Amino acid sequence: MDNGKISVRYARALLDTAFKQQCETEVYEGLVRLTHNYSLAINPFNEALSNPMVTDDEKLSLLRTAVGEPIHPCLDHFLQFVIAKKRENKIHLIGLKYQEMYRKKKGIILAKVTTAAVMDEATLEKISDYLKATFHCDVEMHVKVDPALVGGYTLDIEHDRMDASIAGRLKQLKKELLL
Repeated sequence: MDNGKISVRYARALLDTAFKQQCETEVYEGLVRLTHNYSLAINPFNEALSNPMVTDDEKLSLLRTAVGEPIHPCLDHFLQFVIAKKRENKIHLIGLKYQEMYRKKKGIILAKVTTAAVMDEATLEKISDYLKATFHCDVEMHVKVDPALVGGYTLDIEHDRMDASIAGRLKQLKKELLL
């Protein structure tokens, strides 16, 4: 069975269970922390989780540490289940798929704003309000500062990008001049 099917099945099972137990948001928050921490150290995580010399208890401890506090009992039980089924090397994909399914079920879009300098809260709120009105759903917004943009911002919504940065405009101008 391929990784995509495995991660979808496990994520769907966790999502269904979490909704039945009314802890879907707590599980979501835990998996956001887990996938974020996993992404920061992807090679060491993969090595530890796939190493047969690392015990199941040590793997569970590693995953619990990556989730951080608080860890909901539903998520903790799921982590134990995943390790018992020897699918711990799929936990990152499962976590990402759960987040995607959760946002879809809750009517939340994911937006990432990257700015050249720190943007004030009022402007961020205006962007959020505009997205809510445009897409008729809640918005989970992540903000990042990247001085390489020179000025302006980029806005990534799900799989689309709006580039209103100076760096983007310069790149476009260069492309047009080379044609």
